[in-house]
Amino acid sequence: MKMVSGKGCTLHDENGTAYLDFLSQYGALPFGHNPDRVWSAILDGYQDSVPAMVQPLRPVIAERLAARLAEITPGDLAITTFTNSGAETIEAAIKLARIRTGRQVILSTTNGFHGKTLGALSATGKPMYQAGTGAPAPDFDYLPYGDIDALESRLSRDSFDIAAFIVEPIQGEGGVICPPPGYIDAVIATCRAHGVLSIIDEIQTGLGRTGALFACSAGHETPDMLLLSKALGGGIMPIGACIVRPDVWDDHFGQIHSSTFANNNIACLAAEATIELLTEDNQALVKNVARLSQRLHEGLRMIQKRYPSVISEVRGRGFMAGICFADFSDRGSATLSFASLNGGVIPLISSYLLNTYKILTAPLFNATRVLRLQPPLVSTAADIDRALNALDDVCSTLAAGDIQRIVAHLVGAKPAAAPALTTLGITVPAAPCQAENDDTDKAPLTGKFAFLIHYTETADVVRSDPSFAQFSDAEIGKWLEWVKQLGPGPVRKIGHVRSKTGTGISGTIMSVPMLPADMQRAGRAMATEMIQEATRMAAAEGATRVGLGAYTSIVTRGGEKACGLGVPVTSGNTLTSIAAVKALIDVAARCGVDIRDAHVAVVGATGAIGRLASLMLSRQARHLTLIGNGNNPFAPRLLEKVRAEIVDLPACRADVSATTDIAAIRAADLVIVATSSEITLVDPRSLRPGTIVCDVARPPNVSFASMCETGVFVFDGGLIAPPFEIDLGPFQTLPENLCWGCLGETMLLTLAGETADFSIGSQLSLADADHIAALADVHGFVPAPTQWYGALSGDAEIELFRRARQARQAAA
Repeated sequence: MKMVSGKGCTLHDENGTAYLDFLSQYGALPFGHNPDRVWSAILDGYQDSVPAMVQPLRPVIAERLAARLAEITPGDLAITTFTNSGAETIEAAIKLARIRTGRQVILSTTNGFHGKTLGALSATGKPMYQAGTGAPAPDFDYLPYGDIDALESRLSRDSFDIAAFIVEPIQGEGGVICPPPGYIDAVIATCRAHGVLSIIDEIQTGLGRTGALFACSAGHETPDMLLLSKALGGGIMPIGACIVRPDVWDDHFGQIHSSTFANNNIACLAAEATIELLTEDNQALVKNVARLSQRLHEGLRMIQKRYPSVISEVRGRGFMAGICFADFSDRGSATLSFASLNGGVIPLISSYLLNTYKILTAPLFNATRVLRLQPPLVSTAADIDRALNALDDVCSTLAAGDIQRIVAHLVGAKPAAAPALTTLGITVPAAPCQAENDDTDKAPLTGKFAFLIHYTETADVVRSDPSFAQFSDAEIGKWLEWVKQLGPGPVRKIGHVRSKTGTGISGTIMSVPMLPADMQRAGRAMATEMIQEATRMAAAEGATRVGLGAYTSIVTRGGEKACGLGVPVTSGNTLTSIAAVKALIDVAARCGVDIRDAHVAVVGATGAIGRLASLMLSRQARHLTLIGNGNNPFAPRLLEKVRAEIVDLPACRADVSATTDIAAIRAADLVIVATSSEITLVDPRSLRPGTIVCDVARPPNVSFASMCETGVFVFDGGLIAPPFEIDLGPFQTLPENLCWGCLGETMLLTLAGETADFSIGSQLSLADADHIAALADVHGFVPAPTQWYGALSGDAEIELFRRARQARQAAA
């Protein structure tokens, strides 16, 4: 949306809609938008023809502003170097500290934030911003924030090398983290005792933001340098100030440091007006911030008390608040899980607040679970109550699991009516977390896997986010297009699990947000890129094995296009084939069908799974029919190749035939369906009663029909029961503690410590199948109990099938 006007705490978009600004440009708008007094000062300068920049002559307004800053800052801070931004102010402080002390090392804190120019970025203790920039430059190091003992220890050991310690009174971008009481005073005193300069970065906290003129105002110690920017320009002009004690000033720095646009008289006029607004009437505005901030923080703590499963902590001081939201990666919502694991929860909440309640907020740069609230200092009690009511609705909605309401605006849907607010003080019980095995007395983790999944059909959208049932089909379609733009990312963590040997692993489920139809034809290149990106992400996070689920294997040609990306890959097709064949033989035996006398048909026999299953079945079945795609002109040649390969097997005992006519399954006793089609190909009602069908395809290739109606026993094939509990949360489309064969093989290879790619391409080998089968026996992986569309098949189904089979034999 385009914002076209702003006044005070209100913004207007191009349609005339009004928005409450509760961000104030990360604290740079102390009086909101277009404050009259600041503009008047600038316009008066224009009327008086004040020269903006007059270097190397004396900038009269800048000198006057410097004198005013000396009056209002703590202690004997008196000499100011003006800059054009917060980052430039940090750079000036670093240079002055090094010139003044003759030392080079600059200490700062982990998780701090000081800007994005090279020196400021080097002082920013967050590697995510430094990657690829050459930062940190040499001679920068970091200490834990709030830990005065760590500072004392480091200075006692290395003070002769250290020029300065730079620290924020409240870590803003780091999560609105307040230090222990007395920390800033202790920092200043400790640095002074060791001859190290103290630099207090008040670029975000300074000038009224915390309910005091400076966050360090209440302290007893005066820092060697106090840094200001953001609010200093009154929300109109860019300006910063490095204010230092006389004992710290160095004339050599003054001679060699300069900035073309610094000492800008017009910017200084804006800063002068800012200071007057903040200090007039005995700092009435600042005191009002202190008073109203109690209303803000008490309201936030009350909401936290009501929704402890949603908000884990409320932080901050004054009009600088941070709401730390809980980890939603295990709340039964695929959307929340993905957002939690990819830093997207606060962007979703901010987007909801902006589009639904017309309130502007934002995430914090360094803390992905913290919502930033930094209203202008001129905000009213009504503004605060409006924001609190909106946040109460957000928390109520999240606690109720109504994720559709949070994301409805993204697809142009009208959200459901806001839930009624309950009485304050009533708490919402925390959502249950994924049960994990106790980690005590376990063997150390020997590997870490990642497994790629995707929506297999549109119904998965609602299965993985039940509140999405409120969406129309068109809105579901828009949602699918929207999530596709997000790309891949982790959606669920699998805790420490171990096989029956005691070997332990952990893992991550990763999403490739596309449907099978999206991955075909024109979408294949995009899908391949997403899969490759997900594989690289997994490698970067330390995965020792990546597994490809469903169409991610098909799109990459059995994993061929996902190899060589820094981590071994498996398509999982070998264990899938093993599980399907073992389950088919077991079901047949339970139903009184001897595989050695049976006619078996394999639909999709030229694919990786169908081919390997055919090879395995040929060692036991009496007759084997290979069925290929009748719409593929190359199918007859491919089928003949597989048929010849099977016939040449020394262990082959089957008569083998091949056809592209799927109707051939009507003559079979046992059928395996394993194609890459995203549509159903087999209707059980068209088969003879007494037929057993194993459907390996995802999505299913066999349509649902009741056995009571058909007499045909259909079950999902290629499923595994691992030797431990596994909960895939919103992605658990199978009965509990079951998983797909491709995920099973991924975990199995990770447990076994295998380091080579596996099950790659379409030419899977019997030797590898025998190897995987042996590993499965060692670690306790077995075919899953038979089930169909989520319902387990028990003795009643077996007995029903026996009767249908007997009737068929009697009719024959």
